[in-house]
Amino acid sequence: MYKELVSVIKGKKTISDNELKPFSSLSGEEKGKLSDHALLSYIKSGDREAFSILVKRYEKKILNILYLQLGNIPDLEDLVQEVFIKAFKNINSFRGESKFSTWLYRIAINIAYDYRRKNKEVYSLDNSINEDDDNTFESIIAGDTKDPLDIVEKEDVKSKVRRLIMELPKEYQEVLILREYEGLSYEEIAKILNCPVGTVESRLFRARKELKERLLKEDGNYAM
Repeated sequence: MYKELVSVIKGKKTISDNELKPFSSLSGEEKGKLSDHALLSYIKSGDREAFSILVKRYEKKILNILYLQLGNIPDLEDLVQEVFIKAFKNINSFRGESKFSTWLYRIAINIAYDYRRKNKEVYSLDNSINEDDDNTFESIIAGDTKDPLDIVEKEDVKSKVRRLIMELPKEYQEVLILREYEGLSYEEIAKILNCPVGTVESRLFRARKELKERLLKEDGNYAM
């Protein structure tokens, strides 16, 4: 039924297509353990429930990417839905040349760009959405100069960083979000942004430097 080998249990078991069970016969636990690749095989064969598992797997990450680029805008959840609708409609064009997550993040980045192009207003990040506490804000501003975490409380820094990221040029926003918040490799970011790895590295260096400078300058008692 399926045309290639797929990894069914992440990193543990690989079976051939003709060994795949019908999706409806799998338990909830088995469905949750399917790899992205296996789920895509089921989706392309017509199992829509398999796509709902991918949505649950990535909706929080997509929400975070859009939130960090656009702020807590009224249309945020609609844009998340738009990302997944676009992914579903174009699922047959995904050829597996990159990770599914890489392809999905590229869709989210493009939708955020289109939204900002059509809506010039600056939105606030003050009303935060639910997000994990393990985002490494410190790594964004790490360096040899005076650590801003010594200047203000950690939560104040987080709030400022979120806001200041929105004020950076688009190409700086993208690399910071994908690297520091999503933890992607330079190679993955390069595929998402369709640029050389060296470009990702240079943008990230300049983005960190500019973000740190803006954060320090914002505190009236300190200057670069």
